[in-house]
Amino acid sequence: MFDIDACAVAVDLTSPKEMCTIAGTWSINEYISKTPVMDGSVAMNSLYAMPGYYLVEECSATSSGNLEWFIENCMDIEHMPQGKSPYQLINEMVDSVLPEECDVYFLPFLYGSNAHPLGKGAFIGLTTFHNKAHMLRAIYEGVVYSHKTHIDKLLSSRDTPQTIRMAGGAVNSPVWVQMFADVLGIPVETVEVKELGALGCGMAASIAAGIYKDYQDAAKHMVHITQIIRPNPERTALYQKKYEKYRAVSDALDIVWERFEV
Repeated sequence: MFDIDACAVAVDLTSPKEMCTIAGTWSINEYISKTPVMDGSVAMNSLYAMPGYYLVEECSATSSGNLEWFIENCMDIEHMPQGKSPYQLINEMVDSVLPEECDVYFLPFLYGSNAHPLGKGAFIGLTTFHNKAHMLRAIYEGVVYSHKTHIDKLLSSRDTPQTIRMAGGAVNSPVWVQMFADVLGIPVETVEVKELGALGCGMAASIAAGIYKDYQDAAKHMVHITQIIRPNPERTALYQKKYEKYRAVSDALDIVWERFEV
């Protein structure tokens, strides 16, 4: 058991039909299978906690940690409206800008890249018209696009699931969760867990102690699905066009990152 496996256990990834995405500092996207994917289309396979299964994974440090950087460096935390958290304000700011009105793109590569290995974080398309609300929306969208990049790779080796389980810090933002559903075009089930790895290890311990007979039994008692968020088809079509622009921006900068070695 290590962190990625423990997180999968904690969102009740106990059937090959399921898939999960975890939006924390890392973008973790995975499903389980009785056979590993060995054609090079996915980043990693590992032995899973459930006997006879492999965990098929696509991960990178390109998720909500990018927002934390922006809050620390670009938000005036000391002068927030009384009684309102930075995250409440940020959600309101993101929601105040329609996706079709924001042609700003953010590459969430502050901690690492899932495109070019030397890729760096970047805002593309900023003008004097744009403000922090546009930048925050671009960060939200960029993080989801990065998850989609991983999830599309996983879907190349399996059928599209009926829903995707979601956990991590981004689950605390209804705006962000809806964006995940809209961009992916798949309903999202949220899992109310603060410390995923700890819960996964606790579930393993409960089985070892004989409290529950297996992971399905432990999940039934210890994992709680809080809600299901369905995609807006019109937004999904719009985000698909924006995602294609995001990928074009990312691909176009590959030649730039290569010069960072010089």
